[in-house]
Amino acid sequence: MKKLLTLTAVIGLLALVFYFYYHNIGRVRANVNEIFITSSDIPVSFDSTRIVQISDLFVRSEKCLELLENVVYEVNRLNPEIIIFTGNLFHSEGIQFESRVASLLSNLNANIMQIAVFGYHDLPHYELTSDILSSAGFRLLYNESLEVFDQSPIGINVIGASPINDRNTMDQLLEESAINDLFNILLVSVPTFSTVAFAHPVQAQFSGHCLATQDVTSYSNPCFQFYNGTYQFADSFTLHVSSGLARFHTFQGMSRQPSIDSFLLIRE
Repeated sequence: MKKLLTLTAVIGLLALVFYFYYHNIGRVRANVNEIFITSSDIPVSFDSTRIVQISDLFVRSEKCLELLENVVYEVNRLNPEIIIFTGNLFHSEGIQFESRVASLLSNLNANIMQIAVFGYHDLPHYELTSDILSSAGFRLLYNESLEVFDQSPIGINVIGASPINDRNTMDQLLEESAINDLFNILLVSVPTFSTVAFAHPVQAQFSGHCLATQDVTSYSNPCFQFYNGTYQFADSFTLHVSSGLARFHTFQGMSRQPSIDSFLLIRE
């Protein structure tokens, strides 16, 4: 009986420690995932370029602001050439923190450029999110592309897609925007239709987390083929699905730490 009581007490203590850590520490500290992307299409001027991705913040509380402050510090510590944001800045109840979010994001520093696309949850407050990201120095891409240069006439091409594109719209966007003989990066808030990107001269796709759209898409959506992580299609296309900064209402989502993704481009 004593052994049973002791075991129960130990399990209870471990559960309390687990809850305290993930509620008070893990929730506001972000892991940095290091990912290498190699391609012969990467220009010489972009060899060893660092791109940092943040995604799915879903600001809703003071804890989210504490997390964002730590994220800004970690991103700047990585000294990135390019910072990308792949959507979903606010939860609906977090709009009240708009001025503080704008102030924190304005502290991000990229040596070349900051680029953002919208997520589904940004669209109801499109203008507010646009104003905040623009004031923080992000170039917003909504079904358009942008060539980025680094002290060389040969750059890389970044394509930003709308989160509400269907397969045909995505195919048309890539048909018009992907440039042969350039390194093309597709930014879209979810990994849906990555097979469409694979059919075009796109070498990398950076997306947010599938669960960021759990209340607007069904679990039969192709997004859920790629939960989170880095996927290699043959030798020509890399899909990265960020696990994001927010927690989602699953056991796995509640127990994991927020994530920042850091990509190093390596010319083969």
